[in-house]
Amino acid sequence: MKLQITFSQLPMTLTVIQGEEILPNPAAEHNYSVIYNLTENCNTTVKFVDLCKQTIESGEYICSYNLYKPLNETLSSRMKIRMNSIIETINTMDDLPKIDTSLMLDNQSIGVETTKLNALHLYFELTSKDIYSHNTLEFGLLQEINQLVHSLEGGIPSGGGGIWNVLRLTPTENSIHASPLNDEDYNNFVIEHEWGDLLLDYYRVGKDLWAAGTTNDVQLVTTRGLAQQDTVHPCISMECTLFPDANETESALDILVVAYHKWCVDNNVRDYYDIDLPMFNLGRIVLGKLDMTGTTQSEIMTELSKCTSVSNVELIDE
Repeated sequence: MKLQITFSQLPMTLTVIQGEEILPNPAAEHNYSVIYNLTENCNTTVKFVDLCKQTIESGEYICSYNLYKPLNETLSSRMKIRMNSIIETINTMDDLPKIDTSLMLDNQSIGVETTKLNALHLYFELTSKDIYSHNTLEFGLLQEINQLVHSLEGGIPSGGGGIWNVLRLTPTENSIHASPLNDEDYNNFVIEHEWGDLLLDYYRVGKDLWAAGTTNDVQLVTTRGLAQQDTVHPCISMECTLFPDANETESALDILVVAYHKWCVDNNVRDYYDIDLPMFNLGRIVLGKLDMTGTTQSEIMTELSKCTSVSNVELIDE
């Protein structure tokens, strides 16, 4: 089984690229497609395919998406300026809680302002739960805060970079097809992801323990506010991050994992959660890998960097 994703490459100048489309969209222009070979003999992938079929084969369906581009100094500054503009806009609105202006970002610095970004993400988490209609300016601004936080929290990569696209499919009645994760699914989690992996997306508002640890978000633990991934769903993320050296990347990941476990000890995480349960396994589930037939990594990266929206998602039987 294969999954084909088609993007439109109509030019846009927005700092954050996100949106929602009713698919399929035969009128989309300047299209580019990628194909994934889905993982065989994986119980989670079987569930994912079944849920995709229920959504896609029902006719028209909704695809909401966030497209993340490689971060550099110029884009980082533009994103910080945009975040500050959103804070100012929200503080003039009556329908959203005000944001403390001390959380405005320093667009003259390329540093990662972790404490501010954590606070802004928590604002997104708490506030978005009270927004019941997605077709509002308020919800769009909250979604933009979320994407800006995730874009900025990793900092500017040294030597690497990448493209990370997230797609969520729902029926037009906006009730997502989902299935609970069980221990067998959690045991499919892996933390070592490669360029070209198709991952089961984290379809929850909030952070899991790994995200809390890597952003030093102790408050989420002590308030028992973690949100571990808990469902299989027709929602995916495309991992297309380029790393300069595989051995260097593996070593950096090992260092992160050691630091994460130390963080759990230093902050007494076991007093709040049983982190030996399978639901706390690190990583995500790999649903498939890019089919490289007739193309190259360089070509895919070049074309994906031009993509600005989604025009179709379909399953292909081999």
